[in-house]
Amino acid sequence: MNGRQGGDPAKLADALVEPAGRGEPPLRFAADADAVEAFERKAEALLAQADAHREPSGSLAHDDATASA
Repeated sequence: MNGRQGGDPAKLADALVEPAGRGEPPLRFAADADAVEAFERKAEALLAQADAHREPSGSLAHDDATASA
């Protein structure tokens, strides 16, 4: 590294340590604004896929299956 990176390593370290100390740390961590935007784009794409296939995916249970199963 040349010391000219956009991110502050000390801030990153603090941001990683704080959630790691929680009872349930996050499964994924977005380390900067660009990563947050990438997470959001991925989440939107996944939701669009789920919506596009909701009807066939939601109707695959046996006809005699109960709703509580």
